[in-house]
Parts: sequence; C-alpha cells; structure tokens
Amino acid sequence: MTLKFDIVPELMPHVAEATVRFRYLFPGSNVAVAGDIVTIDGETGVSAEQLEQQFMYCLYRQKIYSETLPLRRTLLAGVTGR
Repeated sequence: MTLKFDIVPELMPHVAEATVRFRYLFPGSNVAVAGDIVTIDGETGVSAEQLEQQFMYCLYRQKIYSETLPLRRTLLAGVTGR
C-alpha cells in the first residue's frame, strides 16, 4: 500500500521527529518526505485512513512537545533550583 498526503507548512518543522516515532510504531513502513508531501509505503496491517491518522497524531504530539519544552525546562529549573 502507498499513501500520500499533504502536511500544512506550520507542521513541517516537526515532520522528521514525528517520522521517527511513527516508524517505531509501524516498523514495516517506509516514510518519505518531498516538499510538503508525505509518502508512506509498506504493509502495516491497518487501513490508509488509520495510517494517516496515526502519522498526524505523531506529528501533533511532536509539535506540542517542541512548543512546551522551554516551559517545562523553566518549571523544572524553578523547582530544582538548577
């Protein structure tokens, strides 16, 4: 199965990290990014709709993680005194 879908420009900075997490969850998949198009190949045992949903979930999680990391570091520094 081959699946292609677009990624909005606001999420593009997080695609590489999301791909790593996605490949951990679906080790039989191959993910390629060309511009704003993501292509997923391989037998994963799930439908194309579920596959896209899972990739977008990984992407959104990475976006949240990246955007909240400075706040979490500041909070930990305040609590631990470091």
